[in-house]
Amino acid sequence: MKIDNLIALRYFKSRKRNSILSFLSITSIIGLMLGTATLILVVSVMTGFTNNLKEKMMGTNADIIVTDFSLVAIRDYEKLESELLSINGVKAVSPFVNAQAVSMSRDGVSGIIIRGIDVDKEKNVSKIASFVTFGSYEDIKNRKENEPYGILLGKELAFNMSAAVGDEITLISPQASRGPFGLNPKMRKFIVKGIFDTGVYEYNTTLAYINLEAAQEFMGFKNNSITGMQVAANNNVNTIDLAYTINQKIENKYIARDWLSMNKSLFSALELEKYAMFIVLTLIIIVASFSIVSMIAITVKDKQKDIAILRAYGASASFIRSIFIRQGMIVGLAGTLLGNMLALLLSILVTKYKIISLPEDVYFMDRLPINIDYTVYLVVSICAIAITFFASIYPSNQSTKLNIAESIRQD
Repeated sequence: MKIDNLIALRYFKSRKRNSILSFLSITSIIGLMLGTATLILVVSVMTGFTNNLKEKMMGTNADIIVTDFSLVAIRDYEKLESELLSINGVKAVSPFVNAQAVSMSRDGVSGIIIRGIDVDKEKNVSKIASFVTFGSYEDIKNRKENEPYGILLGKELAFNMSAAVGDEITLISPQASRGPFGLNPKMRKFIVKGIFDTGVYEYNTTLAYINLEAAQEFMGFKNNSITGMQVAANNNVNTIDLAYTINQKIENKYIARDWLSMNKSLFSALELEKYAMFIVLTLIIIVASFSIVSMIAITVKDKQKDIAILRAYGASASFIRSIFIRQGMIVGLAGTLLGNMLALLLSILVTKYKIISLPEDVYFMDRLPINIDYTVYLVVSICAIAITFFASIYPSNQSTKLNIAESIRQD
């Protein structure tokens, strides 16, 4: 071990004669530990919240949506489908029909969003099949003769309508038909074939799925028309670049938009909040570093004789300075290490056990999400150690300004 490290470690351990130094050392370590742990936990929670929200919202949406520029129906979509599948990076495509409707049951009425899907192709672009908790996803395409079409309802929507699997509900389309007595609303009966839970309250209360053929008939779409195409990208493919490639391929007849860009404002706000919290909570570590400044300053005052003797034996100013910088770094490393251990322990406990519950209708999740990312631990640790190092420089410089002869004479 180098002599300056040995002396720094000895100064750190030797606190019998000076209780103030012991107190400052302990408070410095505790302050750094709490500051580091708090910063890691807050960033982990913010990252976990963003990832959780993104994963759940992406579960019911494809990576890229292709629609007409004027938002009118796309006719004879098979040609568009084959063009999209020929593009490098496209994993799968699925047509869809979006529509608004009013749902009626024996116990409730609710405005909903109907999404007509190709049951077989939809499984390749979204996770809606895995979200079905009651009934069967496949049943909405199986229809007996003279039987109503099947429908999948969100968990909260089914609860609000008091509808269970096997119940019959009525949908009213805004596309009215003209009759002898004027405009008549178009009404169709559907049988509840399944209930899904996406984990997002807004989707669970407003979204319902039916077969593509049923949606086209219900909305009066002709010529095999659809609202748009959903596109799933291959793994490790940038969806922004892929959307640009698709727009070039289809020669701007339609518009392709990746889902994250369509919700850019939401996720940009979450990222900004995460960085803001990082900067604010870094102040905790800076405040804790003030204790290190005081600790080193008092140590320098207490060890004037030792410093004078070392200088008399030929120790350089940089050598003396390094002793006290290393003393501050010992405190910084100890506090940072303990902070990492505390943050990891709390993260595992909160992840494994539902310690902190959240209202699902507000936060889209029922528990506090924590993303254990060791990159965050590394970045926070580097910041904490860097702050500790800079905090140690000034009081360490004071150790080189002592009068050697005066210090020896006084002792």
